[in-house]
Amino acid sequence: MTRFLAIPRKILARSRRLLRREDGAATIEFAISVPILLSIFIMGMEAGVVNLRQVMLDRALDMTIRDLRLGHLGAQPEFEDVRDRLCENAFLLPNCSSNLALELTSVTLDNWAPPSEAVACVDRDTDIAPVNSFTQAGQLRPTLVRACMIVDLMFPTSRLGLNLATDSQGGFQMMAFSLYINEPET
Repeated sequence: MTRFLAIPRKILARSRRLLRREDGAATIEFAISVPILLSIFIMGMEAGVVNLRQVMLDRALDMTIRDLRLGHLGAQPEFEDVRDRLCENAFLLPNCSSNLALELTSVTLDNWAPPSEAVACVDRDTDIAPVNSFTQAGQLRPTLVRACMIVDLMFPTSRLGLNLATDSQGGFQMMAFSLYINEPET
């Protein structure tokens, strides 16, 4: 009988020694903390790239509107001329010419209110591009310019902290606005 009791005591003693060992303690901490740190790093990098692309879109729109206002694009530029100039100025926006929608709208100062409808963006699910008005106002009349661009995330799974509304292909909308007045020629 004592022989049968000795076996559970040996198992109990071995399990106590096993529970006291601390060989893998650093491995467990590493396995828990590294994925969290990597996800924070990736989300921070993604947020930085998103902000940099937004700044580049705003800058490119401002530079293009300056060229448009000064007449560097001609007296009556076409949509493609303005879009191509904007894409030349925006060097960090991938597939700019196919993912960019522009809208130029004349503004009347008497009863003007900001546009209530959302900016029309490119729908990458269909080949149909939105029909945007593209008419410059006359001299001394303001023109509102709205640009919308669809941009893909570098790491689509890092949206945890960004909370970006994306389309079915994982792209999100970046928008830029500008207002300018055609000055009279002297």
